[in-house]
Amino acid sequence: MGNEYQLVSLEDCSVELIDCVHKTPKACTHGYPYIAIPDMKDGTVSLENARMISESDMIAWNTKCNPIPGDVILSRRCNPGVTAVIPDEFRGTLGQNLVLLRSSEKGIDQKFLRWVVKSKQWWNEVNRYINVGSVFESLKCSDIPKFLIPLPSQTEQKAIAHILETLDKKIEINKK
Repeated sequence: MGNEYQLVSLEDCSVELIDCVHKTPKACTHGYPYIAIPDMKDGTVSLENARMISESDMIAWNTKCNPIPGDVILSRRCNPGVTAVIPDEFRGTLGQNLVLLRSSEKGIDQKFLRWVVKSKQWWNEVNRYINVGSVFESLKCSDIPKFLIPLPSQTEQKAIAHILETLDKKIEINKK
């Protein structure tokens, strides 16, 4: 995603930042997955080793932050800036130090958002706002809406997202 597009803040693109609950529920032997930072790999969520939590904890956690398929998960701590996408048919909750980025579709297509958070510009913004003065490098929730991203027209966003999603699916098929 080159320099030919205007840079616009996430806030001005109508991207909502949804913060997680800042505590960890009790683990269960079975139940619903609780996505934690280590479960985010290569832009996707791996639930193989995810902590399982009770239905009552899931409901309580999802009152504040209810992840839906296609939401972009952003790590604010440990691996600040790393993103993944909530998988289809997901029913679970989000762990500490993670936030969701959700588009209202007014300014940016959600599928395009999935790809723009992997761009060089995204990482420039992460490095610009990273808080290095603490024990762990982190991003502040108040800074994330200020991140500038390239914003092509809605038609171009949809085309770019479609091409990248098609390539991603082909890569996944080749891996299998």
